[in-house]
Amino acid sequence: MRHLLAFALCLCLAPTWVDAQTYVRATYELSGSRYAWTSSAQGPLIASRGQRTMSSPVLPPGTMPQASGIVTSVRWRYSFVSTPPIDLEAYLCNARRCVLLSGAQGKTDAFAGDDATGGFVFAYRVAGRGGLSPTLQGRSNEVTVSYR
Repeated sequence: MRHLLAFALCLCLAPTWVDAQTYVRATYELSGSRYAWTSSAQGPLIASRGQRTMSSPVLPPGTMPQASGIVTSVRWRYSFVSTPPIDLEAYLCNARRCVLLSGAQGKTDAFAGDDATGGFVFAYRVAGRGGLSPTLQGRSNEVTVSYR
């Protein structure tokens, strides 16, 4: 319950919280995992510039094997139906933090030590103001969480 409240709080505060944070570029790696889960969700529709658009939560599928449930690393991949604008910003967030992503796919240890049973959301923002024409339709948001 505590994690759900923290996750909801993170999402509610995202417009101000995301702007105020210093982001870790997702480029580091950590080894030593014994378990992993992979899950995906359809990407969101982005219709406006200057606003954050959140994906549906990407949650662990089913029950996890016996482990302490501590994240060691996270791989991500996102895609869109068409080529996204060059000024697209993408973030991967859990209940504790958001990480500015370096590209459409990669691996990070920025979530190391966090709860592996919690979900993630992708957050997107295109710089500027007004409508985005044509709109940008997300295809897929995927994470693979390695944990011990």
